[in-house]
Amino acid sequence: MGKCLRYITANTDTEEQSFPVPKAFNTHIEELNLDVLLQKVDNLRMNESSKMESFELLCDHKEKFRDEIEFIWRFARAYGDMYELSTNAQEKKHYANIGKTLGEKAITRAPMNGHCHLWYAVLCGYVSEFEGLQNKINYGHRFKEHLDKAIQFLPEEPFLYYLKGRYCYTVSKLSWIEKKMAATLFGKIPSSTVEEALQNFLKVEELHPGFSKSNYLFLAKCYIDLEQTDDAVKFCNLAVLLPCVTKEDKDAQKEVKKISTSLKR
Repeated sequence: MGKCLRYITANTDTEEQSFPVPKAFNTHIEELNLDVLLQKVDNLRMNESSKMESFELLCDHKEKFRDEIEFIWRFARAYGDMYELSTNAQEKKHYANIGKTLGEKAITRAPMNGHCHLWYAVLCGYVSEFEGLQNKINYGHRFKEHLDKAIQFLPEEPFLYYLKGRYCYTVSKLSWIEKKMAATLFGKIPSSTVEEALQNFLKVEELHPGFSKSNYLFLAKCYIDLEQTDDAVKFCNLAVLLPCVTKEDKDAQKEVKKISTSLKR
């Protein structure tokens, strides 16, 4: 795994190469062909506790498949997973930056591949967490641009509409100063509404009922903003019924409980 953290594309360098990381578990690497590898990586990733193993498997094969597009976007996605799994800010930044670089490589090589645009957008979102307001707005603009491209190529992917809903919800809450700065950078004020966010979260539910605890949480938040309390309560109740698997689930669960309590008052 140590060697993987030093995975850099040919034209990039990073100053964060000295991370203390666990040694790879398997010193003897079984060479897999690409199709078998991708299948194994995707299967492992379905289980939260196997995401690191999925990442390490990609690391073990990076020299062999570094120019295969189906490998590259999955590697970017895996760096995103490591960002999510890590609790250390410097590590998170490190994973986000390398993942974004891989994402750039993916969209350059395969501009018609929706998965490349999806994971590049996600990694831009992660990188923006460490930036000042101007760069945050820059990355927000990039996030939206590539999310829209991903939706164009993958119109049935519920995760994309969840991300679009989150974007719309965030933009609907921007302060005047944030909107003003965005207008200065891009010549127009970003605009969205809670109603638009709601339509995206509802689209997720239509494509994949019970998609995630977080989607139910944001449905509830939208309905609270729109003063439709009965619907808010309904989605809080549905959220509680879903299992807590990821850290995101646990965070959503806490927020749902707070909201439920306030709605009962």
